[in-house]
Amino acid sequence: MTLPSLLNWEGTRAALHQVALVLGALRVACSDPLPNDLHFSLDLTAAGFSTTTLSCGAMLEFNLNTLRLNLTRSKKIVFALDVHGHSQISLAEKLRTAFADCPCSIAPSMKHITGSETLAIDPALAVDCLIAFNALYTALARFRAKLNGFMTPLVLWPHHFDTAFICFPTEQTNERSDPQIAFGFAPFSPGLERPYIYAYAWSQPAGYLELPLDPPALALTESYTGLYAAYDDLREAQDFNSVIESMLLHYHRAAVAKLAQL
Repeated sequence: MTLPSLLNWEGTRAALHQVALVLGALRVACSDPLPNDLHFSLDLTAAGFSTTTLSCGAMLEFNLNTLRLNLTRSKKIVFALDVHGHSQISLAEKLRTAFADCPCSIAPSMKHITGSETLAIDPALAVDCLIAFNALYTALARFRAKLNGFMTPLVLWPHHFDTAFICFPTEQTNERSDPQIAFGFAPFSPGLERPYIYAYAWSQPAGYLELPLDPPALALTESYTGLYAAYDDLREAQDFNSVIESMLLHYHRAAVAKLAQL
């Protein structure tokens, strides 16, 4: 399996991230609070990402194949918007008006909606991004299915633009206070400009744990303390899913054993 190289995609990646932040703000503005802050997340779909069905009965999905936003209610399209020519700010304003016509009056926070430049999305790179996101979602979902215990859903977090879930090795399931192991895929983060798979284990008394790793995983202690596996080292692997599954299962076993001792 060879996944897209995602070379020279920084501008497209940044623009897609801005769109995700708009959807995230709209979901928070039209959702009830959920445990572990899941109302701040988005669902990954086969075509892109969505808000899921909101309290007003509508759902907003961004399609990376067409670069269109579709607002649907009862599976019928209420509003469709091509993002071409929009900035992040104008996109948010246009969508706010569309929701009002739904009708569903909302006032999304503009804290992370500050982009005034036209969204520069290369259509081919957007499709490559979708292919990569879908492949990593599948790999993480297959791995997640082999775990036991309470886990959060595998979702897209707009703030960091990463796809992730948390598993809890005890009966306590509060991410702010209880022992946990997180697994995810990030397109980038400060100091790490290329995509990567990550994992970290944490408990309140011990902080972030340093654990033994299986190749191709590397230990990271600067951006975060945990497992790091570069997308560039994984994308051409014929047994892509198996490599990821084996690497993360090894980390999970070590993390659970360590957390059980604390």
